Amino acid sequence: MAMDAELKKGDRKESIFEAAVHCFNESGYYETTIDTIAERARISKGGIYYHFKSKKELFLELFRYRVNKYFDFLKQYTADINDPEERLRVFINKASTIQKENSDFFKFCIEFLSMGVRDQEIRQVMTDFYRESVGTFKRYVEEGINSGTFIPHDAEKTALAIYFLFMGVFFTYFSVNVEYDLIEQHSYQLNNLFKTLKP
Repeated sequence: MAMDAELKKGDRKESIFEAAVHCFNESGYYETTIDTIAERARISKGGIYYHFKSKKELFLELFRYRVNKYFDFLKQYTADINDPEERLRVFINKASTIQKENSDFFKFCIEFLSMGVRDQEIRQVMTDFYRESVGTFKRYVEEGINSGTFIPHDAEKTALAIYFLFMGVFFTYFSVNVEYDLIEQHSYQLNNLFKTLKP
């Protein structure tokens, strides 16, 4: 019974997150209310407040939960790949696929990121994401250096370059009418980056 209750609780939170993404994308953070999210999720206003103390907490938790979910999946998805270069390629390409398949959430991320310019709490959440991303890329690059796949170089700067390439494509893809394929562009950029790292 306890496990069933936890599953139902998780399902309710997923429903709230789905509704919140739609509402935030449609009306923006400031125009969206708990009432509109509750109506969209077909749950009572009290039901939302059972899980989240405020709209702000829901906004922050939505980003944290989804980003961590996708990031954990990517790390598990590439865990059995032994070649460091291939692991990095697969990680980035799969991340691009996730972006395309979950475009509603990543459109929401654009507003989340833009609000971090003035909101310190959001900025801290984004800083945590930045550090986790760069740290993961750096570990993969260091493994490539240690195995001889990549030439010795500053792994952190390469990790930063990968992060900036990724975020640049992300921002453009979801904020401009683009004429490129997300996965093809990532592959092109990675191919050129890896050429500079090969012995």
